[in-house]
Amino acid sequence: MLIDVPMETPTMLNPAPTTRSLRSLWWMGILTLLASPLSAQWVNAWTSITVDKEPAFTLSDSTAVHAVRAADGGYAITKRVWVEKGAVSDGELAAESTLYNAKGQAIGQTQKALLLDEPGIPSDRRMAKKYVTGLIHGHVRSSAFISNSWPERTLVEFLTEKRTGPFWDAFSGYLQTFGFEELKPLPGELDDAGLNAWVLRYQDAKNQDEQRFRMIIFTRGEVGIQCILTDAEVLDIPKLKLQEDKPYGQLHHLAKPTTAQTTGYEYAAYACIPLEGE
Repeated sequence: MLIDVPMETPTMLNPAPTTRSLRSLWWMGILTLLASPLSAQWVNAWTSITVDKEPAFTLSDSTAVHAVRAADGGYAITKRVWVEKGAVSDGELAAESTLYNAKGQAIGQTQKALLLDEPGIPSDRRMAKKYVTGLIHGHVRSSAFISNSWPERTLVEFLTEKRTGPFWDAFSGYLQTFGFEELKPLPGELDDAGLNAWVLRYQDAKNQDEQRFRMIIFTRGEVGIQCILTDAEVLDIPKLKLQEDKPYGQLHHLAKPTTAQTTGYEYAAYACIPLEGE
């Protein structure tokens, strides 16, 4: 989805860009850079991915990974991969094995033997004939990631910036860029309040087709944001009314919730947390 930018009638002189047009161009730049939906950080092709300080595997440019801050200031990364059955022996993935995505497209290669964590059989029958799935882990420096590929940080920037145009013009582009999906059916408590819910799930945290939510954004139709639920991260959001640490995640209220809405947020959260073993 692209944000609509009004086209102007050509004139002899180019008018100076307005504040609104500059902000629209800034969001267009992000959408151009992040051309397809993502729910994780993208790594640069030149990224050094290590295990025990040794080169471990490579990934194609803009490949998404699950990243968690490490004690040394870098990041521990996890990638869900499909690999040929013959490349795995006793839970170990051989060196120089090709790494594939869910479509069978090559996305990287191992540089040393690696543990294949959470090994499993692809749900796609065609892929299951040739491949097994699993998780591989590595370590990268903080400079490894492509800018603007953190949905939480980009959302905070979006909420911090002053806007003059319609909220939904820009926000719908953000949802599309990061791969949010509308949550349906919606808990009755939220539906009755006229709210919508948009969920972003992890893709590489587990070896599962459907993983728990990374973030859920509750909106008042196309008018504004009512509440943001993150899996773990606490966001520094301007004009925040209330922040709550719940067993299911971190709630960020941009408007004071009713008792019914609070219940609805909890129901929505658990609807986006797969049961263990699923």
